[in-house]
Amino acid sequence: MFKMRSEIEVAVYDGETLVQRCACTPRDLPDGRPGAIWRGVLYPLYPGDRIDVGSSKEEEKRHSFAVLPGDGTTWVLIRGLAGELTEAKARLEAEGIRVSRTGRWLGDTVDDVAFDWFLRIEDSLSADEVGELLGHRPIENYAAETRLIVVEQQLVEMKAALARLAEQLSNATRAPAVPIHLNPSATNERDLVLEVALEKIRELETQLNAAPARIIPPKPATIRLQEELAGVLKALRPDISLIRDSMHVAVGEFHSRVAFYRLLQELPSAGGRPDGWKALRGAERWWERHISTGQDDSGRAYARFNAESRTWEVLLGWKGEQPRDIEWLRRRN
Repeated sequence: MFKMRSEIEVAVYDGETLVQRCACTPRDLPDGRPGAIWRGVLYPLYPGDRIDVGSSKEEEKRHSFAVLPGDGTTWVLIRGLAGELTEAKARLEAEGIRVSRTGRWLGDTVDDVAFDWFLRIEDSLSADEVGELLGHRPIENYAAETRLIVVEQQLVEMKAALARLAEQLSNATRAPAVPIHLNPSATNERDLVLEVALEKIRELETQLNAAPARIIPPKPATIRLQEELAGVLKALRPDISLIRDSMHVAVGEFHSRVAFYRLLQELPSAGGRPDGWKALRGAERWWERHISTGQDDSGRAYARFNAESRTWEVLLGWKGEQPRDIEWLRRRN
């Protein structure tokens, strides 16, 4: 069996000029080609264990990032090692630009380029503006299908925001036990906020209706994994039930499920408090603990034992969505 070498001697070229020969760590590029790390950067490895830092730098500059516009937000896709994402985030934030979320890009290629990371910016920026901040040239001819995905995501988020506003308005206008004087200006302000949200949703729906129908290909690998996980749970831990969208979170968002499997084994079949878990505030009889996603400790797990059915209910979520998850669990009590 072929065993990858831990280090290889590489001839480092800058165009036709030999820079040096040194030991480097071999590693595959994101597209599967062989590569080698030199001074913290991953370069394509050519026959004869040779890398060309000059041409590779130009290639990375041509294909280093893409910009996907949204409604009031901008998605920046980055390719390269994790350091490229860190550097891009630091440059943007140094200019006062708010980066609300970052992570591994699990979507399709953009203009036949496979990207590794994403940054979500809470502002509308053009590709040229992002390019000035990052010092690279963007890929401008990204696929219309990818733009449509962003619009769809914006529509879902706007509908969720509208639902929250409608709930707040309903609570605010519900007749109190003791009559109070309503402030007309406050009521008008709430109505205006709702109308603005509705208008944005209308604009997004218009964009979606004007776009051609998009055929989403099935993802058999994901479906097989989900079915396999369900089968394993049924065979080994039939007393555990994953509720809401926990199965999708485990299969589609966790880069590693090792911690998830260990978590399930921590749940005692006879009930009681699992080791390492703590009582969840605001949701009676629920326990919680942190869980590694394979990248960080931002995952959250919640479990409750049903004494009648002798089964555990388990919900997977994220740290940033904990208030919403706790409220959902509270309503189940």
